[in-house]
Amino acid sequence: MKLKETLRRFRVRQNKPTLYSDEELEECRCANCGHVFKGNYCPVCRQEVGDGHITWKWVGKSILDVWGMDSRSLPNTLLQLLWRPGHLIGDYIGGHRQICYKPVNMLFIVALVYVVIMQLIGQNVSFNTVKVEGYDQAGYFKIINFCYQWLVAHPGWAMMILTMIMILPTFIVFRFAPRHSRLTLPENIFVQIFMSTLMIVVAFTIRVSNGITIFLIPLYYYICYRQLFGYKFWGTTWRLAVCFFVWFFLAFYLIILVLVVAVRQNELENPVRASFYGAAMLTLGTAVLIAIPLSIAYFISRKTAKRRQLPSL
Repeated sequence: MKLKETLRRFRVRQNKPTLYSDEELEECRCANCGHVFKGNYCPVCRQEVGDGHITWKWVGKSILDVWGMDSRSLPNTLLQLLWRPGHLIGDYIGGHRQICYKPVNMLFIVALVYVVIMQLIGQNVSFNTVKVEGYDQAGYFKIINFCYQWLVAHPGWAMMILTMIMILPTFIVFRFAPRHSRLTLPENIFVQIFMSTLMIVVAFTIRVSNGITIFLIPLYYYICYRQLFGYKFWGTTWRLAVCFFVWFFLAFYLIILVLVVAVRQNELENPVRASFYGAAMLTLGTAVLIAIPLSIAYFISRKTAKRRQLPSL
């Protein structure tokens, strides 16, 4: 088979991974309410077809259901998230909820498994506090050490915090995308919940490979955003670069804000007033810095969207 045909079939499979059969189903009676119907679930009480006597198969299925091994399998969802992330997220926010496992549950289960595996293979992270004259286990190095250790110990929350910073730039920059345009903020939250899960899986590969696979973070963001929003190579690349730029300064802002408030209160004669002015100036500067690229990206995206809507002559 030619490479071009193989790639075409792969892309078709990415877009539509699940094909449901149109065959006629046999008529059956629900073991719970007695309703006669055709299908896989009773339309009255929602019980699954075949639920009757408890067998060893049923016992095993009940145990596996706790970990997401049911009809919306957790491993199957993770596999889809790895090879068709943008399409999977697009299916979910488009209303096809049965195609994947619950994203919030998936995030915390994957985070738990990540911590357990890291402990078993002995990949414990240690952070040696930098010692500078006048700051021995104190001041901002102590704060940075505490934040770093907390993020490492709670990968689920850490990835949620880091990816949630992407909500605002994604909401603005990809507002007029050819596909899934005008996503609401709640929908963008779920986009980043999926990305949090994906980034935990990527973080595992980075830790095991000693950082060799660090390139997977921007690569997966590019693949996901291109599949989800429908822009081509350059359209996706420069918009994603703007998002990463804003993400960096927002994350940097949060860290510096904590340091300004915490350190200045221990060193200055009027700590409350100094911290307030320092935080206000930092907030104003960061807001101006991120507003410029976001505004430019927003208006360019809006203008190109209007061009797509113009009828061809």
